[in-house]
Amino acid sequence: MKNAFATWKWSLTVVARSPAVVVALGVIAALWGFGAYQWLWLPESSLLLLIVALLWAIVLIAVAVGVMAGTAATASRATATAATRLYVRSLIGFDRRQFGRALGMFAAAAILILILHTLFSRADDYALEVASFLTFHSEKAVSPEDVGRVFWVVECIVWIVVGGFLLSLFIIVQSTGWRAAGRRALRTLANCCWRAPFFTSLLSLAVFGSLAWLLSTWHPKAPAGFWDYAQMLVRMGISLVLIVGGWLFWTLSLARFNSPPADNTAQ
Repeated sequence: MKNAFATWKWSLTVVARSPAVVVALGVIAALWGFGAYQWLWLPESSLLLLIVALLWAIVLIAVAVGVMAGTAATASRATATAATRLYVRSLIGFDRRQFGRALGMFAAAAILILILHTLFSRADDYALEVASFLTFHSEKAVSPEDVGRVFWVVECIVWIVVGGFLLSLFIIVQSTGWRAAGRRALRTLANCCWRAPFFTSLLSLAVFGSLAWLLSTWHPKAPAGFWDYAQMLVRMGISLVLIVGGWLFWTLSLARFNSPPADNTAQ
């Protein structure tokens, strides 16, 4: 864990020294969210609007894939050079091959997430049956709510493992290609289940994600009008900065954990 702490310290230092990158990614995320929100409300009243909606969705996916490819490439370069800060221009430092790999990884991740979401949705429906089964065999009343909480904890752990594995595999694919990533897939999955990458994913979500969630859902009392809008913008802005900072911290840490052994001083 000593080496993990060193990696986390390095990642936090890099993020703290790269405010321009955090702001740039925050602006891109805000514009992307606004574009996605507008896309959801497009009316399906004509063929022309359907074509516009399709093109809009393609642009949104391309931007998301480009940001992922850029941050992965930036994190890999920062790890290889032991950089102390990131630069905005490095976010576009990826080629067409890396963009294609990012697009393929994006599609594979979307399919896996959809499958897991479907399985978990069905598992939640069996909470009452599991509670009845346990009540019958233990001869003690078991609440379906308690079973549902256990399911929720298990699902959270699985999502943390899957998220860390997908991001780690994506970084490896971007730096070494699909074949090398395939050879390291099982070891990467094992590391994301119980070693430093797992705790990195847990730390990123528990700290940055929880703070962003609490801040965005907090509703302080403010006079109606300017001050009410001002506090909302401040809360949402800080939440967005926390999300972007957490994403960079997560990516940098996993990039260092998954760098080639000869260059990896963090493990």
